[in-house]
This record gives sequence, C-alpha cells and structure tokens, in this order.
Amino acid sequence: MIKRFLPKSAYAKNVLTLMTGTGLAQAIPIAISPILTRIYSPEEFGVFALYMAIASILTVLVTGRYEMAILLPKKDRDAMSLVALSIILSFLVSIIILIVVIAFNGQLIAIMGVPELSIWLYWVPASTFLMGVYQSLNYWSNRKSHYRRLAISRVVQSSGTGAAQLAGALNNIGTSGLVGGQLIGQTLSTAVLGGLIYKEDKEHISTIKKLRVIALAKKYINFPKFLIVAHGFNTASGQMPTFLLSALFNSAAAGFFMLTQRVMAAPMTLVANAIGDVFRQEASYAYVNTGNCKDVYLGTFKRLLFISILPSVAFFFIAPDLFALIFGEKWRIAGEYAQILTPVFLLRFITSPLSAMFMIAEKQKLDLIWQVILLVTTSAAFFIGYLYASEKVALIFYSLAYSLLFIVNFFMTFNFASGNAKKLN
Repeated sequence: MIKRFLPKSAYAKNVLTLMTGTGLAQAIPIAISPILTRIYSPEEFGVFALYMAIASILTVLVTGRYEMAILLPKKDRDAMSLVALSIILSFLVSIIILIVVIAFNGQLIAIMGVPELSIWLYWVPASTFLMGVYQSLNYWSNRKSHYRRLAISRVVQSSGTGAAQLAGALNNIGTSGLVGGQLIGQTLSTAVLGGLIYKEDKEHISTIKKLRVIALAKKYINFPKFLIVAHGFNTASGQMPTFLLSALFNSAAAGFFMLTQRVMAAPMTLVANAIGDVFRQEASYAYVNTGNCKDVYLGTFKRLLFISILPSVAFFFIAPDLFALIFGEKWRIAGEYAQILTPVFLLRFITSPLSAMFMIAEKQKLDLIWQVILLVTTSAAFFIGYLYASEKVALIFYSLAYSLLFIVNFFMTFNFASGNAKKLN
C-alpha cells in the first residue's frame, strides 16, 4: 500500500531524495534557533551576517563560475576536468583574497564601519575556498544524478554547523561560535561529499589531464567572462540588505534581517535548490537534444507554485507574533521584516531554480543586464528608506523592486525554455 504513494517518475524520485535530505538539514538550525537567539544578541548575529555576506559575494569569484559548465560536456572526462579547474581556481583566488585581507584589513574595516568584524576577515578565504570546492563537487554529483550524495552532504553541513554554534552559545563565546560553527559545517560537508566522489568515481578522476583542463578553460571562457559579473551582481543584490542595514542604520538591523533569512529564506532556498538541481539536469538534456525544454520548465514551475503559495500567504499574517513567540519578544522586529519580505521569498523560491535557463540557453549577456538592473534598483530602495530614516520603508521599496524584477525574470526564462532564445539575442 505504501508503494502506491511513492513517486513513480525518476524526476519525482530525485526531487524527493533531495527534499528529504534538505528538509532534515533545515530542521536542525530551525530547531536550535530559539536557543541561539536567547544567547546570541542581534548585534552578534549582525556581525556574523556581514561575515557571511562578504564570503558569499567573494565565492562568486573563486571558481570563475566554471562549475556551472560541468553539466554541459557530453563526455564525463571533460566534466571532471572542469571540476578540477574549478577547485584549482578556488584555491588560488582564495589565497589572493587572504593576501588582500592581510594587507588592507584596517582600510576594509574603516569602509564597512564594523570594528568587531576585523578578526573574522582573516577567515573569509577559508570559507570561500570551502564553498568553491563544495559547489564544484555539487555540480558533478548533479551531472551524475547522484542526489543521495547531495542529500547526505547537506545534512552533514547543517548538523555540523548547528552543533558547533550551539556549543559556542552554551560556552558564551559570542561571534566566535557563529563563525566557527559555519566553518566546521562547511569543512565536514565538503570532506564527506569529496570522499563519496573519490570512492565511487575514482575512474573519472584519473582522466584529468593538464592540457584538457586548459582547453576547456578556453572553450567555456564565457562563464567567467559574463557570469562572474552577473552572479556577482546577483549575490551582491541578495547580500546588499545586510551591508546597507548595517551601514545606514545599525548592526542590530542586520541581525534581525539575518534571522529572517535563516528562518524563511534558508529552508525555501534549500528546497528550491533541490528541485533546481534536478531541473538543471533534466532541462539541459532536453534542451541539447530537442532545442527546447518547455514541458520540463512548466512542470517544475507548477511544483514550485503548489509547494509555496499557501504557506506564504499564511505566514504573511502571523509572522511578527510567530517570531516573538518562538525566538523571544526582542526578535519581533525580525518577524515584521519577514512579513514585508514575504513576496520576495515567494517569487525567489519560484524563479531561482528556473533561472538556470540563462546558462542552459547560453544567454549570459541578458543575465548580466538583468542582474545590473536588480542591484541598482534594490540598492536605491535602501537609500530611499534612509531618507525616511526608517529601515522598514527601505525594506518595503526593496520588496517591491525585487518582486517586479523576478516577474520579468520568469517571462525571460520561459521564452528560453520554449526555444525562443534566438529572438532575444
């Protein structure tokens, strides 16, 4: 009888595997968040938020975005060479970042205006390297449809990070617990995923050749040429609230925003990524072989909409009271932030997985234009809020701008999936 309720298609089974893993992974930090918010202050969360914002933006640089090309080659040996290229670049660029931090730490802190961040800047290169390696291994596993690996690694990262941050909270070591926990989780998940790939795909690793790596770097040069800038703008747009809330208002505002992200955006992003990993593989195959992937696109869109619409509407009405109840009254403001940003989280959940069409259809230039407009308009929203001396006004304008541009993004990617990419050159 149970078998009748299990998914029959390979697509649904793959999504279920990743969603099960990501659901378990997200349950851990959400479960311990009420403890963390009663021990760590909004200001400490704000410093940690800035650390993660910096690391996330710089991670766009370290791989050259070559990891996103891993799905494209017909031969696995070429794809594995791209994995090697991405990992090598992650190491080299992270070393350069470390040198810059050592040489200009004082100047960087003066610009950001958060002295408490100074010591943690030295650890940013470690995070960028680990993120770059993990992303590369993630795309290889995605290519090979080894979704169980990804589910395991995500659970390991979440549990490792959560346990270490909880230990830090109980020992009252402040921001050290938050940053240290994040690094421990990243290290464990990368090691586990790398170990599984080495064990199961060793024959592909042996095919890596220096000349092939160089040749593929040249062949897929459009990825770093356009996507570093495009995704840099995209990541900057996502992290801009943290920077601007801290710079224009205070670090506590950044801390409130981070909790909103932790509770709302993080679980939605993990589920969206699980669906997106499967979508990229299915859509890439269909697009390469038939010239369009409209059916895969629409099927994925319907799943995303079905999963998200009712929870988002319900959450909008109860967010402030829910945050105050679960995390403590001092975090009610984070719930008010979440209420304002609900449309952004909903539309991001739906469109982000589908935005892989920019890469599949090789429309990196259009992606870059969209990202530039996104960064400019969302940044302007915070300066409008600054004129009103209200971070909530800033978030309202931010939500409106982001939502409008996500709708534009949807119509663009639908055209690509329908096989109309040439019309948008």
